[in-house]
Amino acid sequence: MFTTIISFIIVLGVLIFIHEFGHYIVAKYYGVRVEEFALGWGPKLISKKKGDTVYSIRAIPIGGFCNMTGEFVPDDDMDEEERKTYEEAKKNGNCFHQKSLWQRFAIIFTGAFMNFLLAVVIFIIIFMVYGFPMEASHETIIGDVNPMQPASEAGLRPGDEIIAINSIEVDSWNEMAGIIHESEGEIKIDFIRDNEDKTVHITPEYDEYTDNYVIGIYPVLILERVGVFNSIKLGFIQTGQYIYMIIFGFIQMITGEVAAEVGGPVMIASIVGDAARTGLDRLLQWMAVISINLGIINLLPVPALDGGRILFLGIELLKGKPVNPQKETLVHFIGFVLLILLMIFIIYQDIVRSIL
Repeated sequence: MFTTIISFIIVLGVLIFIHEFGHYIVAKYYGVRVEEFALGWGPKLISKKKGDTVYSIRAIPIGGFCNMTGEFVPDDDMDEEERKTYEEAKKNGNCFHQKSLWQRFAIIFTGAFMNFLLAVVIFIIIFMVYGFPMEASHETIIGDVNPMQPASEAGLRPGDEIIAINSIEVDSWNEMAGIIHESEGEIKIDFIRDNEDKTVHITPEYDEYTDNYVIGIYPVLILERVGVFNSIKLGFIQTGQYIYMIIFGFIQMITGEVAAEVGGPVMIASIVGDAARTGLDRLLQWMAVISINLGIINLLPVPALDGGRILFLGIELLKGKPVNPQKETLVHFIGFVLLILLMIFIIYQDIVRSIL
């Protein structure tokens, strides 16, 4: 549990911090006044003001934020100091809303872009240090487990060696996979973990894409180290492939081609914790995948997300004038409330899934 919590905080903290740093660096470049750039949330532990910006470390060590002047329309709840700051920034042309449409787009989009770039860098490091997967091992040792499928729910982990299915000994991955693919009902899997014999009962799920029954396990990949230039090339290719697969998966869920299974913080913590216990290479791989997911989700055209704000910029481009700031703020507020409710529901589903 300690490993899971610490690794989850570090991974999610880095991913969100990198995202917010993307907003920050471009905002500074275009002369937008950044009132505060924070690492974490909650009460301030350490803070220092440099120029117009307060840099702070806060008590809850997850993520951070970049608070830009003029990002949202001022209201009657703004205190005297905040209004003075806003008026000063507006006078000097340093408000977010005073920048051109394309500058505002760049500031908003760069958050997600930094998540994609981080994934590229992580994959480059993995390929340089650990190697690039060239082929799959024929051994019955589990290399990876899909967190959304039966094997994960039953407790199988990477490193487990499957020795029998329904009391039939298996000597190769293909032999084992063949039995699973044809198993419509519950199966008994005998495996070895840390030199101990264990058994689980799993009901495979039917996969329409492969026309087989699956439980969500993958073989160990045989890695081969590659040079710097090949690692850079493969890092971009791998990131692009994941972006395509994730977007395609979202489309399939929206169209109803596949079941809409969404994991929240509890599931992410479980995945990260398992990866941390398996090895740094697997932790880095999941960190890259989660970073890509975070970037894509933030670009969805949903109010309160970066994609929702980009959508309003698109409307402004078509209309030739900005959307009414009060109306846009209200839409983002409603979207934020709905996202919070959705997150509570997803966390509840995560907890129920983990208990069952």
